[in-house]
Formats: sequence, C-alpha cells, structure tokens
Amino acid sequence: MSESEFDIIKTYFTHIGESPDWLDTGIGDDAAILHTHPQEQLLISIDTLNAGVHFADDTPPENIAYKALAVNISDIAAMGGQPTWFTLALSLPEVDHGWLKNFCSGLLEVATKYNLKLIGGDTTRGPLSITIQIAGVIPNGKALCRSGAKPGDDIYVTGTLGDAAAGLILQQQHLKKYNSQQQILIDSLRRPSPRVDVGRALRELATACIDVSDGLASDLGHILEASSTGENRLGAELNLTLIPLSESLQQSGLGLDMQNELALQGGDDYELCFTAPPSEQTAIETISQQADCRISKIGTTILEPGLFIIDKGQRKAIMKKGFDHFGAA
Repeated sequence: MSESEFDIIKTYFTHIGESPDWLDTGIGDDAAILHTHPQEQLLISIDTLNAGVHFADDTPPENIAYKALAVNISDIAAMGGQPTWFTLALSLPEVDHGWLKNFCSGLLEVATKYNLKLIGGDTTRGPLSITIQIAGVIPNGKALCRSGAKPGDDIYVTGTLGDAAAGLILQQQHLKKYNSQQQILIDSLRRPSPRVDVGRALRELATACIDVSDGLASDLGHILEASSTGENRLGAELNLTLIPLSESLQQSGLGLDMQNELALQGGDDYELCFTAPPSEQTAIETISQQADCRISKIGTTILEPGLFIIDKGQRKAIMKKGFDHFGAA
C-alpha cells in the first residue's frame, strides 16, 4: 500500500519543533504565514523541480527556469499575497555556460515581470534539480487559506483547465512539429501564468483558495478537507459543462471524455480554485473583467462528504486522482 506525499508530511514532519508566537500558519497550506510586522504578514513557500519528473530532459533551460519560479509565485497568489523575493538552490551535473545563460534569461524574465529579487541560494554538483524558496507579503489578517469554505459557497476557477496535462501528452509524443493550438498547450505546461492580480483582488471576497497544481479534483479536495470541522464534513458538487476548456484543448484531437478527464484530474495548470458566498458573484465578475482573466463558477460546496459531478443530468462521485509523487502509478 503506497502512501501519498501528504501522508508522509503529516506523519513525519508536521510536529517538528514548537510553534513560535510569530508563526500564524505553518504546514498545510500553499504558504506559511509569519507575523513579522505590525501592518503585514510574511508568506513563505518552497518548491523543487527535478529533471525527468517535473520537466523532460530536452526542455529548454529558459523554460525550466520560468516554470520553476512561476509555480512558486502561484503559491503566493493563492494566498492573496504580493511576491517580493526568492532564493535559488541549483544542482547541476556539470558546468554548461550556454545552459546557464539561457536558464538565467528565463529566470530574469519572470523576476522582472513580477518585480522579484533573487537574494541568495546555493549551487552544487548533482542530478539537475531546481529548488526555489519564495516570500511575499500581505496585509495582516487578509491571507486566503484553504480552510475557510462554508456550505453553500460557490466554487470558481480562473482560466481554463486541462491545458498543461494535454501539453504533457503532446510533449511525450515527441512530434517533429506542432501546430499553433498544440504549441499553446505545450506552452501552458512550460510557462504557467500565476494569477497574482486575481489573488490580491479576492482577499475580501473569497472564503478559501488554492492553486491547481495536482489537478482540480485533488486540490479542491484539500479545500474541502481543510474546511471540514467535527461532524460537518464538507463536499462539493460540480457541473461538468461549466468546467472551462480552452479552444486549444477542444481542438487538440483528444476526445471530449479525455478533455474532461484532464480538466478534472490533470495537474500543472496553476490556476486558482476558490470558494465565495453567492452574494459576491457580481464582484467576482468585475474582478474577471478588470484583470482580463476568465473566472468560471463551476459548482457549490455542500454538507455531504465527497466530490460529485453532474453530467447529463446524472450525479456521480468522482475520485481524486491528482498527481502524487509517492502514489501508485
């Protein structure tokens, strides 16, 4: 029987050390929340990308760097924060100056776009691996966590879902040439777009938020679990026809069933999934227009454990099969 990465974290790492007074939220959310300033809190998160696991060996180094930093920025976005600085730990099998130049160009592109400063790190010899720790700030008490969803909240997602997973399928086919729609899907995998502006705008509106890194079903499941209390176990009911699919995914040649499967279970989209009271729908539509970002209402939270999908008038439970490093293949 395999254990998930979340089981491992809970079993071995959650209880290490006493919680200091300045730690408001520790392990279990997109970022830790530290109380270090009278007016604002510090957000800290960290992610590792390994060759052959998170990116193919032939991925251009500028795209590796872009994704490595972007996925960390997405964690800060999911908390409603503003990213500020990051550190980099880079493991290299050998010194390749051309590779390093291109890697740094991708890193600089993202850092410039989001006004981030690299403040330190470490470089070692070993299998190619990139670890980035990122920090951000947020006004006191305004952080979006996974644990605030209430029964009857609407469930939303930004952008479209399933594109990155479709891009991975295409990338694994090793085609000599991709058409324009296929290239969009591959770019979605290699160069995600963190929703920082939307996350900041949701501070006063959303009750819970997470970024979709392991798949909608899996990551929404984290919100439902974190927001459940005692006997009040929270669940969700989603409408399959409301889950947003891009034009590129619809023209990918993959069947509709596969498209829907990728949208529900595929990872690496780095869109935001959040909950909010029905009374905030108009305000959320305004945010969508102002940020020029599609935001779709896809379902509702319910006082019934489980994740359910409405498809052609039929209600059925769906499994949470998102990516897990230590789960069954």
